[in-house]
Amino acid sequence: MKFLTTALILLIAFGISAGAQTDTLVIKLKNNQIEKNAVSKIKQIKFENVTSVNDLTPIPSGLTLNENYPNPFQEQTNIEFEIASVGDVEVIIYDNLGNQIQKLECTNCRIGKNSLQWNCTDKNNHRVENGVYYYEVRFNNEMQSKKMILIK
Repeated sequence: MKFLTTALILLIAFGISAGAQTDTLVIKLKNNQIEKNAVSKIKQIKFENVTSVNDLTPIPSGLTLNENYPNPFQEQTNIEFEIASVGDVEVIIYDNLGNQIQKLECTNCRIGKNSLQWNCTDKNNHRVENGVYYYEVRFNNEMQSKKMILIK
């Protein structure tokens, strides 16, 4: 067994490939070489002078963004989200070029599931063209976004 003494751990991947589970430890060495080892064959790893470790553990979120419905849609769509505490939520809608076309707000939204409705209009209350749009939901210091499609 080869001991890796000066390594930077990039990723531990636990995935399923072709019906079989693959457990692989991927390590980037100081000389930029990549070392891959089957986790099942590792008996001991000793690290010295580790420069960083990327934590892949998800951070608990106060915001959960669900898919809008219906999607695709013709006249209106509901943008559904869940929040862990009472607060203000902004939903910003962008066109396919990244231009902000509408902003929806929920002041003092309640804990749990909430929904805001977009009626396919821009800031000037004009109906927007068919196409792909993106919505970004902001709550506290969090932001999540998804894609939606407006059709005739």
